Amino acid sequence: MTPRLRSLEEPIRHMQPLIIMGMHRSGTSLTVRLLRDIGIYMGDKLSRDAEAIYFQKINRRIYNTVGSKWSNIRALRNAMRSEKFIQEQTNIVLKTLFPAGTLNLKPGIAAYFGDELRRLIASGKMLYWGWKDPRTSFTFPIWLNIFPNARFLHIIRNGIDVAISTHRRGHKQQKKLWKRVLQLDYSPLTLDFQYCFQLWQEYLAFILEFKQIIPSDQYLELRYEDLLAKPVELLRQITQFFGYPIQDEVLLEVSKQINRSRLDNAENAKAYQEIIPSLVSDPLMQQLGYSYPTRRATVEVGNET
Repeated sequence: MTPRLRSLEEPIRHMQPLIIMGMHRSGTSLTVRLLRDIGIYMGDKLSRDAEAIYFQKINRRIYNTVGSKWSNIRALRNAMRSEKFIQEQTNIVLKTLFPAGTLNLKPGIAAYFGDELRRLIASGKMLYWGWKDPRTSFTFPIWLNIFPNARFLHIIRNGIDVAISTHRRGHKQQKKLWKRVLQLDYSPLTLDFQYCFQLWQEYLAFILEFKQIIPSDQYLELRYEDLLAKPVELLRQITQFFGYPIQDEVLLEVSKQINRSRLDNAENAKAYQEIIPSLVSDPLMQQLGYSYPTRRATVEVGNET
């Protein structure tokens, strides 16, 4: 018999999921694919950008509560400064994850784990799991309430490269709108390059401001550029942070898929040469030690690395 969710609520909530945060187009998708390849469960139903659809839907609902979307987050950012809002949303999410009542047909977090993994949890065995959804960059205080032992991995990328990738993807999506139904995450706001850079600022600024609520040993900040340049070293750092036992031979094999040529984004950056110098002097860029040109990732629109 499959264990009921309510009976598993306490053990699940005391687990240590690896929750990946970071602005869209920052390399979080590549991170998920690498982690899946070394054996960490990051979900079976993922979007094309390797976002866990189950948790993505929950985050979308939180955003919708205040009329926000991934590309227009100011209302949510303001709401997340309210302890009352955070607690209200925590309670709602808990009911979503662990629905009460034997006749309740909603699967709860079973939709993410599935019966086999739920049985594994019920047996008391260790499960290494997590998820990625860039929207968590603003909702992570809620998730910390739910999973107090969670490990939060923050992937940072040069804001200029993030803006270039976001802007190019927006234009690619716009061109395809006449061919098919409006894409769920398409936003005309991203057709403005400076707005794309501003989004990066807002995502990063929120995480950097509120990361102090996360215990220091449960928060790890890594650079996408370093992941491309030194994948084995960075993957080892992540697995040690997460407590995931793995041999270096596996890390070496998985790291072979890394394309280091993505560190050079010069070709894509040509169209933005007039505005790039003004962005280099941005205080957040300076705080993070980013400059331009630097080691950057070549990203084809619609294909986040």
